[in-house]
Amino acid sequence: MRRHFNPGYLRNILFGAEDSLVSTVGVLFGVATAYVSKKEILLTGLIIIFVEALSMGVGSFLSETSTNEAYATTTKRDKPLADGILMFLSYFGSGFVVLAPYMFFYGDVAKYTSLGLGMLALFILGYAPAKNIKSAIRMIVLGTSAVLVGFVVAYVFKTALG
Repeated sequence: MRRHFNPGYLRNILFGAEDSLVSTVGVLFGVATAYVSKKEILLTGLIIIFVEALSMGVGSFLSETSTNEAYATTTKRDKPLADGILMFLSYFGSGFVVLAPYMFFYGDVAKYTSLGLGMLALFILGYAPAKNIKSAIRMIVLGTSAVLVGFVVAYVFKTALG
């Protein structure tokens, strides 16, 4: 018997990875722009990854469970627990892609290495499912917008406080 891959699984993997890359690199870029210590950057990154991975996993599980209950659609193919676990794992793993440079480098080197790895990972996430360059570029452009937000918030905060 041939099993079919549940498209919901791919959706959760891509969404978890993309959200992790975007939010983690955006926050870390902003925090690093504010010139805090390496220890504070690493702590911030770890908190984001652990809290958000759990939040996204639980959110996926609860939304799938609620949808199934509301529409009475629970079948063998609807597996909210698997969706939640995949969301958690993809967020968790992807977060460390953009946190890793801060473990080995400091300052602008860490910041821009993290950004580069995040953009590369977003390109792959955008390209891989449909083998489409347009999708990859869209993923990078929209995904890295969080970096701009993180930078602006940190810059304004740093400027306002002197």
